[in-house]
Amino acid sequence: MAQNRYKKLMGNTIIFAIGTFSSKVLVFLMLPFYTNILSTGEYGTVDALINVGQLMIPIASVGINNAVIRFGLENNVDRKSVFSSGLYTILIGFACLAVVSPVLRYFMDFMAGYTIAVLAFVLASSLRTLCIQFALSMGYNKMYAANGIGNTFLNVILNILLLPHFRVMGYLMANIISDLVLGLLMFVLAKEHRYLLPPFSRRMDRGLSRRMRKYALPLVPQTVCQWIINMSDRYLIIFFISTEANGLYAAANKIPNILLIVANLFADAWQISAVKESDPKEQVDFFSKVLGAYSSIAFIGSSGLIMISKFVMTFMVGKDFFISWQFIPILTLATTFGLLSTFLASVYMLKLRSKNSMVTTMTCALVNITLNCILIPTMGKISPFYGAMGAGIATFISYLVLFLIRAFNTQRYLKIRWNIQKTVCSIVILFAQAMIMTLQLPLWYIFVPALFLLLLFINAREILMSVNKLLRRG
Repeated sequence: MAQNRYKKLMGNTIIFAIGTFSSKVLVFLMLPFYTNILSTGEYGTVDALINVGQLMIPIASVGINNAVIRFGLENNVDRKSVFSSGLYTILIGFACLAVVSPVLRYFMDFMAGYTIAVLAFVLASSLRTLCIQFALSMGYNKMYAANGIGNTFLNVILNILLLPHFRVMGYLMANIISDLVLGLLMFVLAKEHRYLLPPFSRRMDRGLSRRMRKYALPLVPQTVCQWIINMSDRYLIIFFISTEANGLYAAANKIPNILLIVANLFADAWQISAVKESDPKEQVDFFSKVLGAYSSIAFIGSSGLIMISKFVMTFMVGKDFFISWQFIPILTLATTFGLLSTFLASVYMLKLRSKNSMVTTMTCALVNITLNCILIPTMGKISPFYGAMGAGIATFISYLVLFLIRAFNTQRYLKIRWNIQKTVCSIVILFAQAMIMTLQLPLWYIFVPALFLLLLFINAREILMSVNKLLRRG
């Protein structure tokens, strides 16, 4: 049983890696195309529109897609009720959002002229997510991964065709069309129409629907707060400084997203194993071993990204964006703690403690927005660039707080074993490396690689041990 658990986790991770890594890399490689066609102001507007749309998605859908995957993975569940409850919740929530949408442009000037397009993006993304999450819960792992590839390739092609002519609107149209097409394709190929019940059908499991809503509702404020941590800095940079400064900041954020791309490949497989494969008696051992290897990979990947940040930006962005490389080290630190915090949130998912996930995220969001309101205008008095740097510092501190809270709080539900010495040493080295790189201290080109090698040495042993265990179990 234990052997199967590790083998399935590894196998699913490989499937998602093959299926989605190539497509995510393609999106990353499109950054030069975007930044050479769009101005810093236009790119800042695009970033703001997409991110406000992503904020609306969990609100409009009442977070129900989180419940679809969580309950869909359970054995002996009424799948028709799971899928139908998810669909009708999304449609009702979207209708409510559409009613109040005309007032949005009064609070967000950049929404003027794009409100309908953003609403279309919200609906298309919500429906596609429902279809692919439900398919994943049914075991269509390869189809799930292939859908990600198809969505990305279609999005890229549409951007190449539309962006030069329609600019900001072209970017939105590409996202809307690709989500609609690939969501419908998944619905057809996975034959999800078999699980669609009429509204108010007596066959609907009302008790299950209530359990799904009870689980999903706390995740809505959690997702909103997560958005605040991730994205509020963008809007406060626009408010206190300019869209141009946000364009630089947004471009720099694309580089740490490499870590998120890799982590998400694992996360898709991990949520299946954490919910469906874990024997309660062995959960502590399972979580502890996986966390050890996961954190080591996160530290090594972050250190390597910090080391090459300046070099990468020489060819990844247009010349007007090059200066944004200095944001990368601090944003990479923030992303590292975000990855660790997300892993710990899987404990809450496993134990159906969505309220804990919400409260910890809300605390972190409060820290984030408070620091943003202090640091962006204060450091912005020096220059617009330093104002944006203040946003990066606020994001880093927020994720550090979130990680520390969850590291202690999750022990109440699962006594995960931490390698404290390795974790603390890795954090100190990573922080020192980021500071040396950002400030370009004397001999930085020697110290930064040296710190990378030291961190690699500290963490490589745990990774090799985990791989060896997996191979022996296989």
